[in-house]
Amino acid sequence: MLILEDLSAEIPDTNTYHWNLKELSDDDKKNVLMYGYNSSNNREFHEKTEGYNKIYFNNWAPCEFAQEKDHYGFSPMSYDDKFNTIYSICPYTVDWMNQIQNTKRYKYTFYPFRRSLIPDRTEKQYDVIYHGGIHGKEHVQMLEVLKNYNYRYCTMTREINNLTRNFVPMATNTDLQFQEKINLVAQTKISVCYNMVHVMPKQKSRILSRPMSNLNRAFSSVGHWNVMPQFKTRIHEAAISRTLNLVRRDEWNVVEDFYEPETEFIYFDNEEDLSSKITSVLNNWDEYSDVLDKAYNRAMTYTTDNFVSNIRKDIENDL
Repeated sequence: MLILEDLSAEIPDTNTYHWNLKELSDDDKKNVLMYGYNSSNNREFHEKTEGYNKIYFNNWAPCEFAQEKDHYGFSPMSYDDKFNTIYSICPYTVDWMNQIQNTKRYKYTFYPFRRSLIPDRTEKQYDVIYHGGIHGKEHVQMLEVLKNYNYRYCTMTREINNLTRNFVPMATNTDLQFQEKINLVAQTKISVCYNMVHVMPKQKSRILSRPMSNLNRAFSSVGHWNVMPQFKTRIHEAAISRTLNLVRRDEWNVVEDFYEPETEFIYFDNEEDLSSKITSVLNNWDEYSDVLDKAYNRAMTYTTDNFVSNIRKDIENDL
């Protein structure tokens, strides 16, 4: 299977830049896997692979449906038209697109990471870490909890929203390189994660205007809570760092498709519960070694080599 990447629309030094799936490419002159948001409209890619079975990996679903158009002016509903099979990280979008298109070409998959990112085992220096943007009241309240501990908060200082910018003064680390961030996670006992995407007011009508949008469970809170589910790779990043994942419970809990609650990560229900869980974990840290080991072992099934191997197996099974 030939593997082609187009990262021209991706933010530099983010997850996609570190997959390097091209190193696993082996052109059989029959099948091609493309990734990177602009793959759909990369004329060179499609001319080069005319006649191939074309496969695409969408690693940011369901966010595309909040956008009016893609970088080339096309609707997100038609973005995948050039591909025979589309792998997606959103189970609800997979079911929805298959239903409204009367097809089976959308498939659910895991978000991969490259083995080279796994940090060296290191002594834990910090209590708890959050890295990412501040997108809603949940994140604001979370930072209010974290400041009571020996915390790390990592954020970028460019290409961020206004709410995140307001909380840059609380950041302990800014503009870290990707590997630097993971190394910092490895130095911390607990990582906090929200597997949610917040919907901005101008995006609500776009999402709800999609054909039969009521059939996509990912959109079920749009219009009142205004968040959508999305698996966050910081789950993997903590697991490979032997850092305990504290995960906000929500109405979807997509994390359970990949990790087992209470044995590979711990839920919290609100920010008061977050504070209680952090304190309990810190006071009983040695008791969580089994959880850390199980999460690490589970993460090893989500590597890029396993990701590509699974797609190759799917191709063979479809023959």
